[in-house]
Amino acid sequence: MAEIWGMYVGVKLASELGIRKLVVESDSKCAITLTQKMSPEIHGNSSLIRSIKELLVKMEDVEVRHIYREANFCADALAKLGQEHELGIKFWEQPPPCLFHHLLADASGMKFSRIVVQ
Repeated sequence: MAEIWGMYVGVKLASELGIRKLVVESDSKCAITLTQKMSPEIHGNSSLIRSIKELLVKMEDVEVRHIYREANFCADALAKLGQEHELGIKFWEQPPPCLFHHLLADASGMKFSRIVVQ
């Protein structure tokens, strides 16, 4: 599950950088539930989930929350960009060009509707 791996890499990096206060957001309700509520032993990625929980508990102030995909355009664009590069972590000094419109929309307070089909 890519969302669990992404969460692990992000939390691990925050821990290595000495970040003590962290907000983790994901549009994967499953990833949020697994790291907050469920016992990881019942999931195929149990060791990874356990590692995330161990890192989070060492931090001073952590909030793990679900956000809707419509509020997560930058993360989705970065995930797509990551599929085009070789494995590993990539750092940018400036946001990559694919984020320009998403960051501009966010900075201007643009809102997006969520359509729910029942």
